[in-house]
Amino acid sequence: MKRKNVFITVVLFWSVAFSACSRREVSGEPKTLQDLNNRVIGLLVSPILVGPNQIKESLGFLPSEVRAFSTSNDLVSALKTKRVDAMLTTEETSKFLISADERLAIIPSNLPSNGLRMILRDTDAALLAELNAGIAELRAKSILDTLYEQYIANVTVDNLAEAPAQVPLIEGAETILAGINGDLPPYDYISADGKPSGYNAALMTELSRVLGKNVQFVTIPSEARFSALLSKNSRRMDLFFWFYGNLTMDSLVLTDAYTQVDECILVRK
Repeated sequence: MKRKNVFITVVLFWSVAFSACSRREVSGEPKTLQDLNNRVIGLLVSPILVGPNQIKESLGFLPSEVRAFSTSNDLVSALKTKRVDAMLTTEETSKFLISADERLAIIPSNLPSNGLRMILRDTDAALLAELNAGIAELRAKSILDTLYEQYIANVTVDNLAEAPAQVPLIEGAETILAGINGDLPPYDYISADGKPSGYNAALMTELSRVLGKNVQFVTIPSEARFSALLSKNSRRMDLFFWFYGNLTMDSLVLTDAYTQVDECILVRK
């Protein structure tokens, strides 16, 4: 009986010792990409399952787990309450979030800049061509640069640009249903009064003018954006903001990039 008790004690001792060693390996807050090995990484839901191996391939570190969240608020909350050790997002969004909480910090991803685009059904070829032409016109007139300065550059939670003025309805014109989720501030967010706001909303307002079409915003949760866009039973939306990266889903296409984003990792200090 005594031998059995001694055996159990030894097993428990080494189990605790091994666990403690494992914890020491990832103790403290991460400061570099390599510090993110064996950490829990959070990201917004994606059309493609992103696992530890995909993270390792693109970013060079191997997380112990990747957790997906439905909203940016949930993801940021998980980071602050230590349910995840880091979150993948854009540098511009990270700076915006740090303006609200200086206990957060950025680890650069060293990835090349990525184009921010809209998603459409591949059957809407005419609308895709019109949007691309509109984006090109706004770029040529430097309106995209003006929107960036107003809605992205130096914008903080205490210095938000006002929601864009709604374009008067054009009688008899086609209406574009633009889906937005408000999960990429300051590119897009839902204001305190419930209005779609930020760079993307302002961009769509300008596109409404140059295309001569009405725009109606539809708020769609992140996890429902693709099913809503591809819904065969009803027309829920015609396009969705936003997407960066590689889209490999059948039946969907991307517009030309209307701005560039830099991906990074947001962590606690």
